[in-house]
Amino acid sequence: MSDKPFSVGVDVGGTNIKFCVADEHGSICSQHKIKTPTKAGCDGIIEGIVANVPIVLERARATLARVNSIGLGIPGTVDSERGLIVFAPNIFAVDVEIVKAIRMVHDLPIYISQDTRAAAWGEYLVGAGKGLSSIASVTLGTGIGCGMVIDGKIYHGALNNTAGELGHQIVEIDGNQCNCGRRGCLEAYAGGLAIVRAAKESIAELSDLIGRNADSVSVEDVFELARCGNRDAKRITDNVVKYMGIGLVSLVNIIGPELVSMSGGICNAPAELLFNPLVEFVRARAYPTISEMIKICRSPLGGDAPLIGAAMLHRQADDYSVAEAG
Repeated sequence: MSDKPFSVGVDVGGTNIKFCVADEHGSICSQHKIKTPTKAGCDGIIEGIVANVPIVLERARATLARVNSIGLGIPGTVDSERGLIVFAPNIFAVDVEIVKAIRMVHDLPIYISQDTRAAAWGEYLVGAGKGLSSIASVTLGTGIGCGMVIDGKIYHGALNNTAGELGHQIVEIDGNQCNCGRRGCLEAYAGGLAIVRAAKESIAELSDLIGRNADSVSVEDVFELARCGNRDAKRITDNVVKYMGIGLVSLVNIIGPELVSMSGGICNAPAELLFNPLVEFVRARAYPTISEMIKICRSPLGGDAPLIGAAMLHRQADDYSVAEAG
């Protein structure tokens, strides 16, 4: 075993920042979580990361001297080579030199990736994609994201590291308004915010059905109502399957991965309402040779996929040489 067998993973989200210590095999030794201090801006987020790395290490009974690297998963566009958050609206970050700032306190190699790519990397190394060459990892939550590992490498895209914006492919010309400013995006039909909006607009007597103010309706409520036979709710969940199916068919037809893994809060919906019909949709409509061979699954890593992947970013260190140098 290496004299530095541990790595720290940090998954930065709009609500929480999650930390873990992982061993050489990607197994989590300890975890920790704090609320994202968004009101304090990026300085507050950086301070929170710096202050809580020692806490998660202490929980693993590990010392900084035995840590080979820190990996960061960021919810937005990043420049992995320069260690820069280019644009992450959920944490109000634009052109933030986060790697440089953290290395001023923790003098270790620090790697950074978009959170969806970190999730794909974790899936590829230790999850359902272990032993495969090319996979896609799709996240269904408030938004819809996709990380890809192609021929054993995290795929970033040539234009501003923007590959994998699955939620912003157009599924309806001049359709619903999306938070990105465009219209007709997949996310505007099948993302968590879109599901909640549709419920408020189309489910009759919603407050009575969920037993509280309709403004507090959740994605879970909508799927539960559909499961219980509410026709309006079922119409919404059927549309989620349809539009997500269109998105996945396009994805697999274009890149031809061996595996599509799915994670995120929406994936916790009853399988008979989401996952199973979604797989049937893809099998029936994807290019025949792809549909016959591709594996589609729920991620065995679940919500820990981006955290584990972030901790293991050092396994693709050649792509992050500038970030490591500081």
